[in-house]
Amino acid sequence: METVKIIGNKRSRLLFKKIIVYNDRLEAKDWPLPKKTILFNHITYWTEINRKIRNTNIVWQELTIYTDKTKYAIESRCWYNYNEMKDFLVKGKVRNSEKEKKIYDSFW
Repeated sequence: METVKIIGNKRSRLLFKKIIVYNDRLEAKDWPLPKKTILFNHITYWTEINRKIRNTNIVWQELTIYTDKTKYAIESRCWYNYNEMKDFLVKGKVRNSEKEKKIYDSFW
C-alpha cells in the first residue's frame, strides 16, 4: 500500500473533486470524469498567477503544473491546504516566470 502524503481539503462540497498526492504522483478525481494522474518526474515547470474577480476584492492564487502533454491547475480559493499542496508539488521544479507574465498580461 502506498503512503499518501497529502489529501486536498475542499472548501466547498459542491465541487466533486479530490486530490491525492503520493511520493511520485498527483491523482485528481473529478466525478464523472476519469482520474487524472500526473507523475512528478514528468513535471517540466510550474506557474502561479494571482487572480481577481473584476470590481471586487475577491483574490486567489492559481498554481498550474505542466508536463509535455498536459497541465493541471489548483486554485487557492478551492482548497484549504493549498499552500501545503503547492510546497510539495513544486519542490525542486522550475518556475516559469516568463509564462506567468504572459498569462497575467492576457487577463489584465
